[in-house]
This record gives sequence, structure tokens and C-alpha cells, in this order.
Amino acid sequence: MNFLAAALVLVTTGSTPPLSYIDETTGEIVGTEIEIAREAAESLGCTLEVRKETFPELLPMVSDGHADMAASGITITDGRRQTVDFTIPYTTEGGMFLYRASEAMPSLGKNIRRFRIGTMDASTYDFYLVAHGVDPVRYDVYGSAVDDLRAGKLDAVFYDSCSVRITAEESGGEFVFSPLETRENFGIAIAKGNSALKAALDNAILRRISARGTRRHSGKRIKR
Repeated sequence: MNFLAAALVLVTTGSTPPLSYIDETTGEIVGTEIEIAREAAESLGCTLEVRKETFPELLPMVSDGHADMAASGITITDGRRQTVDFTIPYTTEGGMFLYRASEAMPSLGKNIRRFRIGTMDASTYDFYLVAHGVDPVRYDVYGSAVDDLRAGKLDAVFYDSCSVRITAEESGGEFVFSPLETRENFGIAIAKGNSALKAALDNAILRRISARGTRRHSGKRIKR
């Protein structure tokens, strides 16, 4: 079944660089996920409208018909497949800790409860921490968690490795990150049964994967 409109709506938090984030110069939401969605929309003869929402709202907006797609480093899980469909994975990453370089690295062992750990509300990272006996501080926006870590209100942030690595690299040595705690496939969520949109998105992802493989084969360094 197909449910295509002239304008396709993508909802995202806009706070998961390099996947989706706000360009400080233009104020627009940009990133890998936005590029994939825009390429798919253009292949279908549609325009793309990007809306900023909180993470817990993303999948319900797609399943309820208020958006065509959702993307913000969303992990593909069997539970989520009950309400939405997913594209093929566009990357495999995982969860890791971001913490101050001057402090001890958190570890999900017997002393984990002494750490104040922030994460995104209703994310797989939230569920993972709870399963390991942690009651995290939950945020709607990743940047807010980083701000609280910088202010000393948190001991660590547990979130997807794409965003955590960039935050650490751009912190001037203030933050560092742990090894991967989990490995997860990220995909773009779409309404159940929207086969035309899924095919367009899958094709856009495959083209990116193919181009990435070609660049690696040529020996050129790829900038994430």
C-alpha cells in the first residue's frame, strides 16, 4: 500500500549529530538522516518537511499518521516493529558513556548506582540502563543532558556512539567516551504498509552504502 502526499513529513529531535542536528549558521536541521529522507522524497516527486519533536513523540507520530517518517538515531527493535515499519539499517552503532575526562569511567557493575547517568527518555539506552539496575535522569534532548554533565549535575551520559564521539571530539578534551556497551542497527521509521516510501528510502540508503564502499576501496579517507 502507498500513502504518498505532495509533501512528506519527517520528525526528528535535531539533536543527534551527525545524523540530525541544527546547523548553527542556517538554523536548519541537517545531517545524514535528513539527506537520506530528502533523496527518497525527491525520487518520489515529493518535497520534504522536517519537524523538530521530542524523542518520545517520534514513533507515535508516525504510527498515528501525523508524520510519514521518524529519524533520530532510532534503533530497530522487534517491539517497535509492532507499530511502525523500518528501512534497512543505514548504520550499526551502539550505546556508550560520555563522561568528564577528569573523572572515572562509569561501568555497569556493582557500583553503577553511585553514578548519576543521563539518557534520552524512552530510548533503547534508557531501557538498557534500567535493565542493569540504573534509574537514569531522562531527557527529551541530548544537548540538555550534555549541558548538565558539563555543569556537574551528571556523572555521565549514555547515548548513541555517533553523537557521543562527536561531543567528545568537539569538547577540547573536557569529555571522553567509553568503549561500546551495545551494538544496534539504526533505521528510519515509516508508517506500516507504506511500501513506496520504504523502497525509496532503502534505495537511498543502498546508494550511500555503495558509494561509501567505493570510496574505501579507492583508498580515500571518509569523513563521518
